[in-house]
Amino acid sequence: MHRRIFLFLSALVTAVLLLAVSASAAGSDITVMINGKSIRFGSDPVVVDNTAMVEVRPLAKALGLDVKWSQNTQSVKLTNSNVGIVLKLDYDVMTISDMTGSDDGDLQQILLPASPMVIDGSTYVPARSVAEAVGAEVTWDDGENAILISKNGYDYSAAPAFRTASSYSGGGHTFFFQNQSDWQLPNYGSGYCWTVSYAMLISDVTGELVTPKDVAEVNESRSGNGSYCCHWDIVDKFGVQFVSALDEDSPYYGGRDSNSGGTKVNCDSEYEAVEALKEAIDRNPAGVMVRYASYPHTMVAVGYDGDTILFNEPMQISHSYEDESPKENVPFEETCVGKRGIDIEDITFIQALAVK
Repeated sequence: MHRRIFLFLSALVTAVLLLAVSASAAGSDITVMINGKSIRFGSDPVVVDNTAMVEVRPLAKALGLDVKWSQNTQSVKLTNSNVGIVLKLDYDVMTISDMTGSDDGDLQQILLPASPMVIDGSTYVPARSVAEAVGAEVTWDDGENAILISKNGYDYSAAPAFRTASSYSGGGHTFFFQNQSDWQLPNYGSGYCWTVSYAMLISDVTGELVTPKDVAEVNESRSGNGSYCCHWDIVDKFGVQFVSALDEDSPYYGGRDSNSGGTKVNCDSEYEAVEALKEAIDRNPAGVMVRYASYPHTMVAVGYDGDTILFNEPMQISHSYEDESPKENVPFEETCVGKRGIDIEDITFIQALAVK
């Protein structure tokens, strides 16, 4: 009798461990977005039985739900003022209750495509099922490998294109430009290079969509001019901070600029400038903003191919509002400063950002 119980428990433990291992092995680069903003998870989503499973707390927070864990019932309860949702570990039924006090607030029980589970200490739940339980619409974007959640009628098809920046190679960064028709910046975006560069870099650093109009509004609140960058107000608004673009022991480190939060660069040649930018990109893979005050102009260095630094160049490409720009992921020679005879080593400073 004792031997049978032991064998049963051993088999049960083995099955649970195998399930956890298989789920973890199915980790993916899936992005989950709510109304155009990606959710930041502590661990990547996983795919179980063709179902995207995500950490419950970040998902619930993004959906506006409170989270309460019950150790006794091994279940998690998600609530807001309208709905209560109960999910139990290893149980494929989700219970939904009306929290408004309505007479027709009977319990609903929804069959889940995969049961909630614990992976590396975090509870994972089916993303689509939970989102739909609060009335959101859910679609799959195969091109971006993303789950798109729409609340309150948000329309992804009408929103500006936004790459999720899940990979920082092959042009996977966010790209905006000054006279992009989505933003309708004053004077076709003339003078807005720094504002647009901030929007690109903050979007990639945080994983949440920040548009040039969002940054311009911060500037306007302080100066009345959307192109005049109020650097410290911008980083405070969007939950980021300035960090050193270069190691302080680097031969190219020239100190910090207190006004802009940027890192000054010691370089007297093209070779030194390229090496400094490569170091900055390696240290800050989301990219860095590079300022050339002699023109003046700011753009985002996003990567390099050998000794060729690649830039997302926000330059205004015409005196009209446009839908496309050819200046994404281009070498220095194709940027507006490069075309105007400014050398790559004429850098004023480099700005790097990180989440607070």
